[in-house]
Amino acid sequence: MSIDKTRIRDELIPEIRSYADNTPVADEHTLDCSLGINPYGFPDVVIDIVRNFDVNRLYQYPHSDEAQEAVVNYWQDYAFIEPENVVMTDGSVTALNLLVNVFAKPGAEAVMFMPTFTDMVEYSRIMGMKVHGVVTSAENNFKEDVNRLVGTINDNTSFVYIDNPNNPTGQFLSNAELERIISKCEEMKVYAIIDEAYADFIPREESAVMLGPKYSHMISVRTFSKGFGLAGARAGYIITNKELVKYIKKVSNPYMMNEMSRAITAAILNYDVQPVEHGTDFSIIKGALRDACGSKIIMAETDDRVPICLLRHVDDDIDLQRMLMNENVLTCSGSEFEPLGRNCVRLRVPTLKDAGKLIKAIRNVVSA
Repeated sequence: MSIDKTRIRDELIPEIRSYADNTPVADEHTLDCSLGINPYGFPDVVIDIVRNFDVNRLYQYPHSDEAQEAVVNYWQDYAFIEPENVVMTDGSVTALNLLVNVFAKPGAEAVMFMPTFTDMVEYSRIMGMKVHGVVTSAENNFKEDVNRLVGTINDNTSFVYIDNPNNPTGQFLSNAELERIISKCEEMKVYAIIDEAYADFIPREESAVMLGPKYSHMISVRTFSKGFGLAGARAGYIITNKELVKYIKKVSNPYMMNEMSRAITAAILNYDVQPVEHGTDFSIIKGALRDACGSKIIMAETDDRVPICLLRHVDDDIDLQRMLMNENVLTCSGSEFEPLGRNCVRLRVPTLKDAGKLIKAIRNVVSA
């Protein structure tokens, strides 16, 4: 049965990219390297918190502030943050949607590198914004050019979006590089959104959160889905200027994050669990992966401490996701990341235990 679409907003009618919706489901025989999560799972403390959780807390609407307080304490040695600077959200995707809702004025423009997090591109467009993509090139191995991006910021720019580490490449801009962008934004009174979804694999002293107190137009977005292995808990947070927080809350649900998610995330931060400990394994696996790729498959610019990377087959006509599926390895197709094609995939490395299967699959694709 069809519906009348005349009352639906025009921006919602076209098909959109969504690797979450379009990536096949892995079966028991497939090595799943598609999901952008920690392959080592969540910390052991999560099990204890769930077992000891007071289920009576689910009876009331979520009002506890333990997660918010834990965020403040977690960063206290790195940046001065108060509870009024923090907005808890249902993961970083929800946080980004809230921010777009705040800034999507008629004629507003969003500036971002491409490829980047697909949902941010699509949602900005759905909300009527013009997306100015600063495209990185295969010739430069998709390395982000900060000077080019800074040069695109103008009076029509509402916000600049940087996912750092970048999704899909895993490359990481230093705080010195970010400050060149943020300083320009501050000068132009443009907001700088730094999405640190994958930054829990990087030491806190390298986080953009440390820059926040210096700038009134900077926004940090974090999640517990990646490094902390809690994608199913739907938990994240925004850190920004107190005045901006007031406007974010006007478009937000007052009951973001259920009580169990609040308890789990507070415990993780209070126990000071550090996903950076897995960085050594990821570096080893990425090194072996580069060796296996040979000259036919190129790994884009990346930080080896981060579990995701972008692989590009030199033959543009190759469907790299399909070839890897034939080897029982599931990845995200590059076609879900504008402007990449099917000869690219985003790959999340597995654990050391499963790395051999991935390396063998890559070698088989290269020799095909």
